[in-house]
Amino acid sequence: MDKENKWITPLVEGIGVMASIVIVSLVGIYFFPFILILYPLGFIVYGSKHGIIPSGILLLITGGLIGVAVDVVSGIIFIIAFAPVSLGMVYSIKKRRKPLEILLTGSLLFFVSVIFVFGAIGNLSGISMINQIEQTFKETLFLQVEMLQSTGLSNLEIARFRQMLEDAYRYMLLILPSIIMVIAFGVSYLNYLLTGVILRLMGIGILPMPRLYKFSVPNNFALGMIVMFAGLYIGKGLDGKYFDTILLNLVVLVGLAFILQGIAVIDFFLLKVKFNRLLRGLLIVFTIVMAPVLTFVSLLGGVDMILDLRKIRRRKSQ
Repeated sequence: MDKENKWITPLVEGIGVMASIVIVSLVGIYFFPFILILYPLGFIVYGSKHGIIPSGILLLITGGLIGVAVDVVSGIIFIIAFAPVSLGMVYSIKKRRKPLEILLTGSLLFFVSVIFVFGAIGNLSGISMINQIEQTFKETLFLQVEMLQSTGLSNLEIARFRQMLEDAYRYMLLILPSIIMVIAFGVSYLNYLLTGVILRLMGIGILPMPRLYKFSVPNNFALGMIVMFAGLYIGKGLDGKYFDTILLNLVVLVGLAFILQGIAVIDFFLLKVKFNRLLRGLLIVFTIVMAPVLTFVSLLGGVDMILDLRKIRRRKSQ
């Protein structure tokens, strides 16, 4: 009986997970695309309980069913885009890695998968995804300028606004890799967070996500940053074609790390002076929304990386 349950339980649970994910995928494809960010959740939960190989088999079968229900290309894209992040996070969870390591693993794998999917779609269709996004920006810009013309603004004011929008869209295209990386981190974070909740309800414990005030970049972050910028500088001498774009994205990602560290420091001191959770949350949202404040926040994060204002590294070393 125990031997039968050993096979029957994973099979039944796998069928349930597979059916749920197929339904969510179809809803996402035809109605609410944003729900697709939860596509890896079922596989991560199932793999954390039953292992990476059963989870991988389930991924392939689910992708095949989506291919039958929608089209073959969609099924393949789902497998390529979500299999690495799902299996990578399952492997990291099973190895009891730290939450930040799990998130970085998932983020990097999802980032690479998305870039690969963009490239594959471009090669198969002959249409570059970057060009498609650029065309979308142009159409959006045209619609916004048309709306402004109906408001009675002068031609000079409209021209200035148009130039501002063009610069903003051009900047967004340049930092597109950074945007994808941030989205990848968000997808990994949300799926890991929900995985922890579901597994705890099932009586399975995984390392919880650390509270915001405890967040800190790895100790070797500064060294890694120096190595990356040095490597980029050396690469400029070899081939400087994409130097500016790579440098811009690197600066954006490092800046985001500084900002996140700074927000963690602010949350730490707000907690220390006994601000309630709602007020802390409102102040943090205000800090994120107010762009001029972010400069101070990033500087605060940099100071904390150097001086360890929260004494986090000191506590870890004791």
